[in-house]
Amino acid sequence: VVLGGPFLPHIEHIIRDKAVTMDSPIVSACDTGNRCTVKSFSIHNGRPCQLCDIVIQVVKDLKLSCELLDVKLQMLGDHQLQNAATATCVALCLRNLGWSISDESIRSGLEHTYLLGRSQFLTSEEVEVLGLTGATVLLDGAHTEDSAKALVNTIRMAFPKARLTFVVAMASDKDHVGFAREILSGVHVETVLLTEAAIAGGATRTTPASLLRDSWIKASDEHGIEIVHDGMTEYSELLKEQPVGSENNFGDGKTILAIEPSLMGCLRTAQKILTRRGDEKGVIVFTGSLHIAASVLALATHRSYITTHKIIWVLSYCDGITKKFSKIWSLTMDP
Repeated sequence: VVLGGPFLPHIEHIIRDKAVTMDSPIVSACDTGNRCTVKSFSIHNGRPCQLCDIVIQVVKDLKLSCELLDVKLQMLGDHQLQNAATATCVALCLRNLGWSISDESIRSGLEHTYLLGRSQFLTSEEVEVLGLTGATVLLDGAHTEDSAKALVNTIRMAFPKARLTFVVAMASDKDHVGFAREILSGVHVETVLLTEAAIAGGATRTTPASLLRDSWIKASDEHGIEIVHDGMTEYSELLKEQPVGSENNFGDGKTILAIEPSLMGCLRTAQKILTRRGDEKGVIVFTGSLHIAASVLALATHRSYITTHKIIWVLSYCDGITKKFSKIWSLTMDP
């Protein structure tokens, strides 16, 4: 049994007890002998990556060891590093069973791993297609409080001083206020564009952008964050055409909140904001749903060989494979 984690103590206790009853050896990616650290962030093959050390030294139940230094992970964040450590432990267990897996093969697998819509940075060519030349564009299907917190931590680590624009679309069954609360409490967001994305090919489960705005206003009030929304005169003044770079303090420190019903409208507004910043391009984050990520990917790839429907299928398929793989290598029990 390979444990990822870290788990709450009582959850890990349940899993370990179950493993003992099945006479299964236990390998924990969080073992005290393991050392996983993020050393720095850099650009590799045109995409941001985190340079990490992954050192595994397991002595209980099974003896496993591996030292991977300066691994370039395309998937950013502490949680992704922990996932990489867990995957490394799985590979080492297979090697212990007789599989021929070298350390370099493990490194190569980790460095080439990415998931569509999960901590995914678009290439400069894809960004240019969207009309956002020079910006860093991040797609992340975060849609819960926990995933929003992980997203914020990733941004804070990789781009601590970046000017942030969030484009958000969500399904109707999510905690919209909780999601907004995690984003706003974790980083200073300059602009939030609230939009709508078709879910399962229709609008039945799509949250209207106006309701999302209400949720973000509520979350900002809770945290005492000053906002300027598109129902205020001040908002229209901000987006008036002015010389590039004429106002570096765009929004004067307040978070700008606006509704853009269509994705194309979001792109136009984001481009206008980028133009006003001059050389300060910042980071644009599309999040709240895998469906908004799929819509952006469809536009970025010219819709030439992949459609939104196909991207959603790929994203769902990857999620399914991940869950099935996880079930093979970990024990889960109903509470």
